Amino acid sequence: MSKEKFSDSISVLLELLEVSIHCILYARKVYPEGIFELKKKYSVPVHVSIYPELNSYINGTLNAVKSLLKLKKLCKLDVCFYNKIGVIVERFVFNIHNVELELNLSDFSNIRDPYLIKLEQMLRAFCLKLTVCDSFLKPLPPNCTFQIHIHTTETNSIEIQKDTEEFPLIPCEKSDTVLTSPAIVPLRSIDCEHLNLEIYAEEGNKDEDPDLFTPSPLI
Repeated sequence: MSKEKFSDSISVLLELLEVSIHCILYARKVYPEGIFELKKKYSVPVHVSIYPELNSYINGTLNAVKSLLKLKKLCKLDVCFYNKIGVIVERFVFNIHNVELELNLSDFSNIRDPYLIKLEQMLRAFCLKLTVCDSFLKPLPPNCTFQIHIHTTETNSIEIQKDTEEFPLIPCEKSDTVLTSPAIVPLRSIDCEHLNLEIYAEEGNKDEDPDLFTPSPLI
């Protein structure tokens, strides 16, 4: 991993989130395989979307994430999947415990991983696990949609408004975020001097007939 490329922990986390979102969408088969192409990240092949509208949504979200990270006001990011009537059935959670704003790679004596080798190994292992997540998660119901949720406060969302004018943040309804009695599937913990986060999936009941429920419209 290039030290020059990753001059701060925010850039490391943003790339991890971007790669992860693309990998998750490909693995969960929400979009046709034809809109993805293979690229190499962390020395492993991953599927990345080439669909402009989808990429615009992901990039706009990550721009808001970047602004919140600089303020140290981002708690979690979720990639949520909804059945055809808008009931949440699965989500991938990136629970962010600590992000140091600066990577001081000049003082090797105080750094366990000065060349970021172990960090790259952790990121590589996580990407490889995402590529096979369909082997330990049940298939999603037909016609699923997805949303990315950013956990912060209303005050913070207003504070970064100037950075997100072309992609405004919209508050979620509580019904959009409640996953009833989910099974939790641990995926990876990333723990180094500058970056600490926990990544896991929450899987709801995907076997119930959605027609038995009252629709909960997405915003």
